[in-house]
Amino acid sequence: MYHSTRKYAVAMLSLAVLSQSMAFGAYTAAAGPSAGTAASAAVPTLEGIGAVSLKNGVSVRLLDAALQPQEGGNILTYTLNYYNQSNSSVSLIDYFSRVTTSSGAVIQGKPVTSSAAIKSIPANSSQPVTYYVNAGQAAKLNGVRISLFGWDFSQANYQKKLGMFTIPGSYSTVIARGQSKKLVLGEMPVISKAESLQIIKTNGKVYARVGVSLSNSGTKVLKDTGLKGYLVSAGGSRFELNADKADYQIQPKEKRTLYYLADIPAYTKLDHMSLQFVREDSTLQLKLPVAEYKLPVAELPNFTVPVNAVAKLKVANHTIETQLASAAVYAEDNLAKWSLQFRVRNTGNQAVTIPDYPFSLTTAEGYSYPVSNKALAGLQLKPLEERTVELRAELPQKLNQGVLQLQMNEPAEENRMAFPAAYFQIPYSLQPDHLRATEYPVQNSLGSFVVKLESVERLPWSDQDQIVAKVSLRNTGAASVQLPALTALLKAGDMDISGTSQIIIDGSKSQLAPRETAVLYIAGKLPYSYDLTKLKMILQYASGEAKLNFLTLFTSQLDNTLRTVDAGEPFHLELTGKKAEVLERQTRIYPGIDSKLVYTELVMTNEELRRSQPAQLVGYYRTPDHQYFEAVITQSAAALNAKEKSLVTVWSKLPPEINASELTLYLGEGIAEGKLTAPGAVPTAYIETVGLALNPANPAPQPSLQKLELFPYSLSVNQVTATMTEERESIETQINYRLTRSESYVTGDNEHKFVVELVDPFGQPSEKLLSLGEEPAGAGAVGNLSFSRNHKAYKALTGVTVRVNVYDEFQGKRILLGSQSYPVAYERGAKKTEAE
Repeated sequence: MYHSTRKYAVAMLSLAVLSQSMAFGAYTAAAGPSAGTAASAAVPTLEGIGAVSLKNGVSVRLLDAALQPQEGGNILTYTLNYYNQSNSSVSLIDYFSRVTTSSGAVIQGKPVTSSAAIKSIPANSSQPVTYYVNAGQAAKLNGVRISLFGWDFSQANYQKKLGMFTIPGSYSTVIARGQSKKLVLGEMPVISKAESLQIIKTNGKVYARVGVSLSNSGTKVLKDTGLKGYLVSAGGSRFELNADKADYQIQPKEKRTLYYLADIPAYTKLDHMSLQFVREDSTLQLKLPVAEYKLPVAELPNFTVPVNAVAKLKVANHTIETQLASAAVYAEDNLAKWSLQFRVRNTGNQAVTIPDYPFSLTTAEGYSYPVSNKALAGLQLKPLEERTVELRAELPQKLNQGVLQLQMNEPAEENRMAFPAAYFQIPYSLQPDHLRATEYPVQNSLGSFVVKLESVERLPWSDQDQIVAKVSLRNTGAASVQLPALTALLKAGDMDISGTSQIIIDGSKSQLAPRETAVLYIAGKLPYSYDLTKLKMILQYASGEAKLNFLTLFTSQLDNTLRTVDAGEPFHLELTGKKAEVLERQTRIYPGIDSKLVYTELVMTNEELRRSQPAQLVGYYRTPDHQYFEAVITQSAAALNAKEKSLVTVWSKLPPEINASELTLYLGEGIAEGKLTAPGAVPTAYIETVGLALNPANPAPQPSLQKLELFPYSLSVNQVTATMTEERESIETQINYRLTRSESYVTGDNEHKFVVELVDPFGQPSEKLLSLGEEPAGAGAVGNLSFSRNHKAYKALTGVTVRVNVYDEFQGKRILLGSQSYPVAYERGAKKTEAE
């Protein structure tokens, strides 16, 4: 009998050893290495229930208990802290515990995997061990009893009850609001605290966002908490939480707030909610409770940012300021096209790279449209650096444009719920009609400026019209700005004329110091019959493969804003390097039967302080009823010294019915490929146009040929000798002249001709051309012209004269400069002798 009882006891002991060896160990998420440094501060209501003595010098206390609902039955965990004050090691194989649930079920506790390796308690030490039981449908801890047993072979069942812990009704596993709890995460001691609960309603859904602060008290980086979170409602509903950002690291001694998100039903009651953390025991395939926190009162955060207000956001634990600086919209092809200037500033002390925030425009009707954010994503900002970028979007014009929001969400991540960062209220205003001579502030990624539309010109260009906008741009920032190479998108009404556009910057200025101004000219071409009512100009520059907007201008003020100059008054060319004074010297009208010709001479004086090449002029004559006649302009390509003058000739053919006395000459400076053209080059447009009133007046014919002017030439007929002999039927005329040229002006090719005409006594003319351009300058060249006229009737004439006319001939048309008659001298032959 004794031997049978002994064998039974040994068998029971072997089973117990096997059971204990599977699981004893410290649950490091809830307990530390000693009683004095336990990971969870002892809950007062459990401390008050005292300790159970296992044997002399060895006792155990109940540190905590928790209940975790799961599909296969609710898991109850409890932590016992063993105190060995004896001088020898205590084997845990001699002791075990059982749980009596609130429903009366009795279940033996098993160690969780993290405690399974603990087999004994060394002398003079303490050790926490965490156990679990499947409590079935038991739903509360209150009244649960945990009994301690030891093996005693003197007992009928070899077991002796050593004591019991009864969990009081006042005990709660939930950490009170505002209280912290010490945990061990990733072998690092961490102080945890539930900081906030936010309820966000967006896109028809309700999200809960829980903020938990973790202070790393250890000496290593905490890279992974290993925790899984649940949001628990007062009614017991549980919602799985996902980490807002997975790529966090908490440095030693650093405190960081982590956020967790859950999608919850709209009807969920928000009072008395709690956060529960569990840890996966992969060996047991169980979720073991770690801590539960009473959450603060739920907040309904307002992400709406009023007009012109600043929203502060966190990027990599640094603060940035964001602001919708301005917004403008214009209509095109049934679309509302929005341009949004977005300002971002790094307020921290380290460089920040702006993440890829998704943007969208949301309408009052509930529609959402994507916003291009290429200019912002990846932008690097130094400490205190500020940049403004353009965001663009298009949406149907039929939607309400007056109630829009620019929604900025947190950067998208895989398997992560979209979460709002800020909702910017958009001030509704149509694309501003930029009024002439009015300053407008502009911010872009390069700096802060003030822009002013100085003028808009529409003038002919061959069989088209050209449109030229003059724009001034002043740097209002505190630092110099390097202007990039700009290109222009031009929209003339609904017509895209970007293919003909060009930009020229006065002086080719590429850098603007603070308060310095650059003047830009934007030119393009359109059909001359096109009814232009609005003009849009977008200046862009290249940034990598992308095209970024530098400046957008929109105007409907398209009346020509041309300078005009009274007749006889000079005007000035002001472009850098081409400064000059231009003055009308004379305007003549060359008559004709089928057409006539208007001709103007201009004196251009170099007003630069050094030698420079003059501007290539482009011109048109205009009638009062806005008929335009393209002018041919001839000027010297030679560089001029300071104050040196050059002669510029301008002419055009006119129909005979045009009243030339009412013409205005419009002159501009030629450009091509974004540069001013030099004389002789081929311009593709012209800028800085001036309307010059003219003084058309033909010179009265001089009664004497002593001094005739065809500037810069002068012709003086010194002597005219006409003779006729008795024997001959001819009149021989010799004309002696002097031709001089003024050196006061630099001139281009001269297309004028002196025409000398001899009219005989019967009114019959003959003429000769006097070559220009080959004679020496200064004192002039002396020359002779000979005319020989034959007529049988000359024999009967006595006391007759010949008339000499001198003409200015230009492009085949003539103006009489002077006319004078000269007597014909008779030469009689000697009388014949009788012998002859």
